[in-house]
Amino acid sequence: MMRSHLFFFFLLLFVSCSKTHASVPLFDAQITMVNVPEDQQKKVFAAIDLIKKVVASEEFKQRVLNHTYGGEKTYVDNKGYTNEQIYQLILDGSETLVPEKNGRMDVELELYKQSTNTIGYTYPNTNRIWVNTKYFNKYTPVQVADNLFHEWLHKLGFDHAIKYSKSRNYSVPYAIGYLVEELATKYYQK
Repeated sequence: MMRSHLFFFFLLLFVSCSKTHASVPLFDAQITMVNVPEDQQKKVFAAIDLIKKVVASEEFKQRVLNHTYGGEKTYVDNKGYTNEQIYQLILDGSETLVPEKNGRMDVELELYKQSTNTIGYTYPNTNRIWVNTKYFNKYTPVQVADNLFHEWLHKLGFDHAIKYSKSRNYSVPYAIGYLVEELATKYYQK
């Protein structure tokens, strides 16, 4: 009698653990760094670790799915995608130039130095993201995570207005980048 109770206990435990792990999305990152000094690479790795934790969280999922603009569950400049489709595109990691659904952020990161107000940028025809050392050097890994994820969302094909407007903050790159920063603060240990 006792053996059957133990068997069912372990079976329930196994099923419970299996469901928990099945609901956590797998997300990875493959970053090639160009012109990133070794001491600054640690900051990039810390930011990537934060991104992985954030994307795997239930809170990230719920916040992306329930994001609203103008009283509707939507993003500005969403390419016609629903919030559910946007979340799935993130999980798929299917960049425009690397369309394989590999569950991974595939980018090159290059640091550059300019006295402009531009934090970072990218172009549609490259996997490279450029980040200005004027900001990168003083940013925490949490802020770097925001910027990298913002720029990576461009790699998924999302855009935003070039000039500032109130609605720009609700675009996919800005809204989700800010969300990554907000949630990453929960995982960041100095």
